[in-house]
Amino acid sequence: MPMLLRSSPLLVAVAFAAMLSAQETPPAGSAATAPAAATAPAVRPQAAQPHFRALHWPADKDAAIAVVGTRTLTLTDLVDHLDGRHHPGFKEALTVTPTVEAMLRSDLMAPWVRHFADLEAMRQVFADELKDGKKLEEVTSGVLKKNFQAYLDSYVQSLKEQGRPTELSQRRVNLLLADYQLRNGLANEIQGMLDFLEPGEWSRGQLQEFFNDNARAFGGQVTIEHILVQHRDAGTGLLLREEGIARANERLAQIKARLKPDGSNFEEIARLYSEDQKTAPEGGRLGALHRYDDRMPAVLCRRAWELLDGQVSLEPVETQYGFHLVKRVDFAQQIFILFTDDAIPSIKIVMRRAKQEDRMLGARAKAGVRLML
Repeated sequence: MPMLLRSSPLLVAVAFAAMLSAQETPPAGSAATAPAAATAPAVRPQAAQPHFRALHWPADKDAAIAVVGTRTLTLTDLVDHLDGRHHPGFKEALTVTPTVEAMLRSDLMAPWVRHFADLEAMRQVFADELKDGKKLEEVTSGVLKKNFQAYLDSYVQSLKEQGRPTELSQRRVNLLLADYQLRNGLANEIQGMLDFLEPGEWSRGQLQEFFNDNARAFGGQVTIEHILVQHRDAGTGLLLREEGIARANERLAQIKARLKPDGSNFEEIARLYSEDQKTAPEGGRLGALHRYDDRMPAVLCRRAWELLDGQVSLEPVETQYGFHLVKRVDFAQQIFILFTDDAIPSIKIVMRRAKQEDRMLGARAKAGVRLML
């Protein structure tokens, strides 16, 4: 099966152009694609404003999307970065292709903004450590190749399970790569920066010290209850407009006023007020939460593990879903692990994850990241 190991700007640009006109089936498991193209009217009719903040290109090109340190990031900054680094031709396509322009109001936009702000925060906070641009680029390129190969393998496996041909032409691989880079390029860029900052090189003594200090995280899990107040659109993840934010803050204040300090009525309040429709009927319960759990936002996992059993955190945790109030119910040690040679590879993975999480969340806090979209 042909595989593109390194993309050039020209190749990606060609692939992007082909992607826009291709009628082939989109990758299985990929994010939802933009709506089908429609004939653009000469004059756009006045439509009702959505309840979330929606930007249009080029009308909102100077709109602020995030504040990081003393720098305000604009929509143009984001578009230029995507166009110059991850998807050449993107900026032009925003102007001429309605389905591409619609991506600015899709479920791609909020992650793009969050990742772009995180990149800026890490550049500001770790500037002295990021001076070796060549090495950083090598590490980031390796992350992209590895993750795209995993994506491609998953795509081929999906085709196989559907009984469809699994042989991919080079053109198809190029199209998949172009789409993958547009959707996931920023996330891979962040991971490359984190891998560069924390390459995972520690002595046996350092690994053992980390293991001793974090033994409960190996094989342990916590059960929590949470109350979600949404300040973002449930479909796109984009921030609500001012009136929606005001309602969310008012709802959060009402919940905090009704919660008892000991958390004894937490389940009742969760059933009444939580906007997580899956967990609200169960009193907001989330079980089997690992310390580094890919199913949940890192800040929520961290808060859950910081609390003691029975303790309530009335200081809300903000995630891409909204504001969370959290009560830790209990802790259970499912597996007991000893520090042995066989365990060292797993310990390295967890230690690297911990160090990278500290880097990311520390940079956000130090740079005072404020998302505006």
